[in-house]
Amino acid sequence: AEVSFGDDPLLSRFIVFGGSGHERSVEPGEHWDTLPRPMAAQELTPPELKTLQIEIDGEIGTLTLNRPDTFNAMSPDLIADMVEAFAWLADEAPLRGLIITGAGAAFCAGGDLNWFKTGIEDGSVDIKATVRRGAEMLHQAIVDLQRIPYPVIAALNGPTAGAGFSLALACDIRICSENAFLACAYGRIGVSPDGGMTYFLPRVVGPSKAIEILLNDPNLTPADALAEGLVSEVVAPDELLGRAREKADKLAVKSPYYQKMAKKLVHQSLDNSITEQLQLERHGIAEGMGTKDAMNAVAAFLSGNKAEFKGE
Repeated sequence: AEVSFGDDPLLSRFIVFGGSGHERSVEPGEHWDTLPRPMAAQELTPPELKTLQIEIDGEIGTLTLNRPDTFNAMSPDLIADMVEAFAWLADEAPLRGLIITGAGAAFCAGGDLNWFKTGIEDGSVDIKATVRRGAEMLHQAIVDLQRIPYPVIAALNGPTAGAGFSLALACDIRICSENAFLACAYGRIGVSPDGGMTYFLPRVVGPSKAIEILLNDPNLTPADALAEGLVSEVVAPDELLGRAREKADKLAVKSPYYQKMAKKLVHQSLDNSITEQLQLERHGIAEGMGTKDAMNAVAAFLSGNKAEFKGE
């Protein structure tokens, strides 16, 4: 049976701690960001999910939205699976990179309108309360996606609309197939954006351009998306996953500490004063110099050798 956001048991699938959904306990004084990673990537067993597929190949993971018959629209089950998947990837998976893509012809068409339709037609459903709970779960997933400490690459294989566009914007890097298009789409049914659309879009293209895109709500072609800086490159459909993997492998040889801190510091800089940001940088570089990777890299550099980063 399909999970409904109207049922409280959905929320019981997750233990909420520090604003994140998880399935393991935390000792007093610990935080999810500082928990030790329990096993090597080769030993990982991804969670079994109904609407997402997670595959691990070496130190790179691929997460596939797997509702191809609905263009991977976000149903209650898919959103619940994203909460579980992104928390696991952020806290349990010692990977060096993640690729997110969609099964079939689309990346993600946004919210599942059939679910909305059922809620509207059923007089016993409080549609506003139901959507509010659904958005809360989606937003938890986006928060956990942002906590993933290694590079996240969105491989946009087809239509990327509404909350699917928001999901793509929450990733670090976006590569676009020639078969894709991007669309805000919320205005087409007269509702407000969610999924972080109004947070990420102005940070990618600037506030003025973000408002223009939101108000005009065009179907952005791959060329449009590239011109606006929404994607970093456009490739042929049969080259998309290979190119995403090539980029992930190239980034995977870099220092895990450096990549984690680069992402974290940039995210925090958007809300900090320069004084606050410089303090974070001061502590970040000091902690980094205490890692084995940094010590070995300095020695390698001074001896004319190439550094190898093991995440130590």
